[in-house]
This record gives sequence, C-alpha cells and structure tokens, in this order.
Amino acid sequence: SRSAPRTAPRTANAGVGWILGTMAASSLRVLLASAALLEGGRACTIIAVGKDASAYGAPMVGHSEDAGPIPNDVRLIRVPRRKWEKGSKRPLYNVNAFYPRIVDAERSPEYAPVHGQEVSEPLGYIPQVEETFGYWDTDYGVQNEKGLSIGESTCTAMTAGWPSDVPWGHNKAGIEELSKIALERCETARCAVQTMGDIAVEMGFYSADSGLPSSPAYSGTSECLTLADGKTGELWNFNILTGRNNASAIWAAERIPSDHVVAVGNSFTIRKLNLSDHENFLHSPGVTKLAEEMGWWNPKWAQHRDIFDFFYAYGYTPGKEAAGNLAQVLNYYSGRRMWRIFSLLSPEEGSKLDPDLGNLPHTKDPYPASVPAPKGSVTVQMVQNAYRDHYEGTVYDLTVGMAAGPHGNPNRGQVTFGVHGQWERAISMYRTSWSFVNVAKPHGRSVLWFGYDAPHGTCYLPFYGAATSGAPESYRSHDGGMAKFSTNVAWWPYSFINQWSEQNFELVNGEVQTKAKAMEAKARKHLEDWEKEASFFSDEAPLLAMDMLTSRSNALAEETFHHWWEFAWSLVVKYRAYSVIYNATDKGETVQKYPAWWLESQDVGYTLWTDQGPYHGVPDQDVPIPVPDQGRKAAGALELAAAAPAALPVAAPISEVELLRAELAEEHRRRAVAEAAAEEALAAAHADGSFPAGVPVALLSAGAFGTLFAYKVGRVHGERIGTPHGYVACE
Repeated sequence: SRSAPRTAPRTANAGVGWILGTMAASSLRVLLASAALLEGGRACTIIAVGKDASAYGAPMVGHSEDAGPIPNDVRLIRVPRRKWEKGSKRPLYNVNAFYPRIVDAERSPEYAPVHGQEVSEPLGYIPQVEETFGYWDTDYGVQNEKGLSIGESTCTAMTAGWPSDVPWGHNKAGIEELSKIALERCETARCAVQTMGDIAVEMGFYSADSGLPSSPAYSGTSECLTLADGKTGELWNFNILTGRNNASAIWAAERIPSDHVVAVGNSFTIRKLNLSDHENFLHSPGVTKLAEEMGWWNPKWAQHRDIFDFFYAYGYTPGKEAAGNLAQVLNYYSGRRMWRIFSLLSPEEGSKLDPDLGNLPHTKDPYPASVPAPKGSVTVQMVQNAYRDHYEGTVYDLTVGMAAGPHGNPNRGQVTFGVHGQWERAISMYRTSWSFVNVAKPHGRSVLWFGYDAPHGTCYLPFYGAATSGAPESYRSHDGGMAKFSTNVAWWPYSFINQWSEQNFELVNGEVQTKAKAMEAKARKHLEDWEKEASFFSDEAPLLAMDMLTSRSNALAEETFHHWWEFAWSLVVKYRAYSVIYNATDKGETVQKYPAWWLESQDVGYTLWTDQGPYHGVPDQDVPIPVPDQGRKAAGALELAAAAPAALPVAAPISEVELLRAELAEEHRRRAVAEAAAEEALAAAHADGSFPAGVPVALLSAGAFGTLFAYKVGRVHGERIGTPHGYVACE
C-alpha cells in the first residue's frame, strides 16, 4: 500500500529541523503517514491461489489497494510493448501515490504530460533491454501480456531505507518500479523474483512508508509481492527490506505449492527459507549475515543448519519504544486476515487454525505461508468475495455491535490520537482505492478482474493482460480523480455509491452487492462466449483475435461505467430521508426503521427518556483496558497495554447532569496528561536540536506529533540494533 508523496531533491545539511522548519507539504505528509501506520491505518492484502487449487488450472493473484487518506492516482494505465535502441537507459522513478504517479511519455502515451505537467525526475538509471512487454499499470505493476501477474502488501521490518531524493536517502529502487520492471522483462515469476532482487541489491531498496529518520515507521518499511505466471503456472512469494546502513537490499523468495492458497496481510510469511533448496527458494547473497550480526538470528535456533526463519529474523516486533498497543494491533491486523482467507478458500484447513493466534515474527507455532485446498476448488468469484469480507458470521463480525450502528455498518474510521484500543481489521476496507484478481492463464488469455473503490461496493470487470489497447477513457481520464469530482472518471460512481451506503449499509450495500454479483456473472459468461468466438480464427490471426477481445472487454467496461452512474442516481432517489422509495404511487414508499436491539440500548437512550431525563441515554463508564494474557500463543511479542484510566466515581443515585459533568472532567484530565507529555517531549526535542526552536506545536497534528516522538530513540541511519534489555535503539 502507498502512503507518502514525494518531493524533488533538496540540498545537503537538511534534516528533521529543515523539514519541520519549512513545513514542506510532502514531508509533513510522510509524518502523518507514519502516524496512520502506528494506528494500523493503511496497508494492502494479497490473496493468491495455486494452479492446481484454481478452478481454471491457472494461478490467481489478488491485491487490494488499501491506501488510506492520500488521494491516489486512480488511473488504470496501459504501458505498451516497445523496442529500445541499443544503449538506452531505463529510468527509476520515485513513483507518486497521488496524481500524477509518473509523467513520462516514453513509458506510455497515457503518462504523457498534460496541462503543463513537468516530466518526472529519475532517481537513477539502469541499462534498458532490447524489448519490453506491454502491461497494466497502477502504482504497482499488475499484469503483463505474457500473463505474469503481481499483488503487493507493505510489511514490517527491522531496517528502514529512504530514496535518494531526500537528504537522508541513498536508494533508487522502490517496490513500485521493481514490479514494473519485472513485468517489462519477464514471462515467469521466477525470472521476476531474480530480476527484482538483483536490481534492488545493486541500486538500493526503499519503502514508500518508511517515515522519517527520527521516527522510522518500522511497521511499513518493507514489502511483499506475490507473483504468478501463465507460462509455468508457478506462484512465488517475494519478501524484501533495505540492507545495512540504509543501502542495498536483503530479500528472499519462496515457491508456493501448486495446490495451495496464499494470504499476506502486511507481514512477511517466509518462515523456513531453505538455503540449499534452489528449486523452491531464492535469496540475496549473504541473506542471514546482518541478522546474525545484530543478534536477530542464530543458526543454532533452527532445526537444520540450512533453514533460516526470514520473518523471525527481519520482521518487526514493537518494543517499549513503540506507542500504545502497537504490538497487539500488528499481531491481529495481520493474523486475523490470514486466518479468515484460509478459512474462506480452504475451509477444512482453515478450521485447523487458531483465529486468535496472531502473526508476529516471534509467534510460537505460527500460521503457514499457505495451506492446501482441494483440486480445482477455488473460483475467481470466491477470491472476489473474500475481498468483500468483514468476518460476517463469525465472532469478529464487524457488521454487528454498537460500533456498527443500527444498520450494520462494518466500516471503522480513524480514531482520536491517544485513545488506545483496536478494531478488527477487515479484508474489505472503506479506504480501498481499487482491488483486482489476476488469473494468469497461458496463451495470451490472462485476465485482470479490476474493481474501483471498496471491494464490498465494487463490480469486478475483465481486462485482458495481452490487450492491444488501453482501457476506456474513463479509466485513464485527466478530468478528475480522488481530489476532483468528475462524472467522466470511472472511479467516481463506485466511490459515490459506497459513500451513499453509509446512511443504511445493510439496505443499500445489500442491493449494491446483489447487482454487482449479477453483473460479474454476466461478465464471466461474456468472457466464455468471446473466447469461444475468438478461437475460430485465433490460430490464423492471433492479433485480430486479441483486438476483438480487447474491444469487447472495453465495451463492457464502458457500458458498466454508464450503468453504474444510472444505478447511483437511482439509489439517491430510493434511499433518502430515512425512507425507501419504490415508485410514485401512494404505496410506493416505506420507512427505514431502527432495529429493536439498538433502540433498547441504554447508550441510545430511547427507552430511558423521561421529562426529567436522561435525555441522551446513559454514557458508558470508563473500563480498564485488559492487559493481554502473557500466555497467549502470540508469545514472544512485547505485549503492551495502555495505562487504564481511573474509573469514574459514580454514586447512587446520580443525575444525568452530574454524570456528564464527571465525564467531562475526566476528559479534561486525560487531555491535560496528554498535553503535559507532549510538552515534555517537545522540550526534550528542543534540547537535543532535533526539533527547531520557535516552531509552534499547532503546526503539527496530534497524530503527527505523536509519531515524531513515539519512536524517538536517537538518530537513525537505516539500521536497528538490540540492547541487552530488549530495548530497541538506533545508530
């Protein structure tokens, strides 16, 4: 997932003081992004299926772009196949999350500058190859004409690295460009893994979510890609982090058994890296060296000298330097999604897993990277529906409970800084920009099923990996984007409908999903018919056949785009003013009713109202935050719990006014404590020179300020070291 925008290179001798002193917009956003990462506020999910578990005999790789508050560039771009002159150089860009992600007509005519845009400035160059393949592109590469397919998930790590366009950065290869280069140059997942790894080691790897040197966001400093191809049918997991001294890269890759399903939820998953099995594992030179030197790994801990637990050694477990309950958040932020995906796609194997196990580097008896599924059992619609999931029907169901409101809304927004707690992290997120499922079929028939905005409110539509032209104009329009409304942009009807669903999620989203799934079924039937028609002449005229398939898929996408706007306007009419309008007759309207369980809640207050009060229900009393059981199966993590606030002294009887005054007094007490801590941290920062004098605290949000100091344990140069007491410091 992406969070932080970029800036042009700055002069030397610039540091944290320069950033905060000038309040450069992009650097402030980096700071805010780190704050969101601390709260588990962003990240992406990979779901993948091996060819033998797939209903199509071809592997599948899915990705959800759960990008958070940064307004992503939502264009689906077609990068065409191209031949290059001998001696050409391939630029490496610091790809923007926001619009425009790249400005470079050589990369694609769809990336050409418009409206006075300046051409992107490369971080560096690598030698270009003679010919590059065509592919679908977002901020990460998606699928190429040969069927090579990629999904991404940002992960935690024990190191941090930054790009060379900031004063403290040295690296030139982010996962965005690495994924694109893989699609440009490779037909197979194995080739892609090796190509990306070699370039990252040579040019230096950085994550877009690394925060700042004064407060590295270790919860987002590394990356995982899952790759599949139509040629060999192989499926690979690729894990990568920055190497020693904010330079080079450390990486590992594992081939997934062909009858397995994969779940990646923002953490590495390679546990048993077999250093002597080069058929099923690949890795960077000296992959264990830094971990052994830092004390993160000892070969004696392995059952066999050639086995290296990559996640144990290089994954990040928050310690006492971390803010709030970050360890617990990360534990279930990742683990719950893994359990749920395995349970949905392979129920028998999923039933064997403990849903409360969690997933941190030192978790005992951790989840596997993949689990087997019955032969041919997993369909594309199963993967699409997994992306729509909120744990419905389980004890973790986000559509039930007071937080879901009276109408079963599973969406959970960001929380006030300083209030420690945790929501379940759903697979389908309200902040998703797009999601997709790649089906890596051979012979030019690979398909990208692409859907905009939150998966629970999208309609997945097919695009061919070997398409002979770009998507419809609405998918690549410059007329608007996340930060500018336009009815000409394909992202907007899906976003609009998802926002409209917020008024009564159960009713509106129920109708949306029914329509979306019907249209997806229609699209699958279309695909079958189109390919049957193309088969009659594809041997004699393969390009003509692909032209026809491209034209048909684009026509369906454009038709659905217009239909979805019509659907959006119909929902505006149908669901309004707590009513449901069916027609213009005297019997064409019904009312939306609050459910009895919600009305009877004392928090709501409906059944408690009297003319003497209470008028607003009975507020909850402060409840001590439970300290996690030290014997939980997630042992090894440094379990952190926020100090429990003092319970409000409530005498009986007590009036509503007295109760509210007591609650207000408690809120003032909390705020005073938080402000005192902030002032203390600010004074310390002024003293050591990391925060410039004269910069008012008001320039920073509470979230950004907390991030700046939550990890502040010294100057950082991209490498973490352990201290004798388990405290984590930086050098």
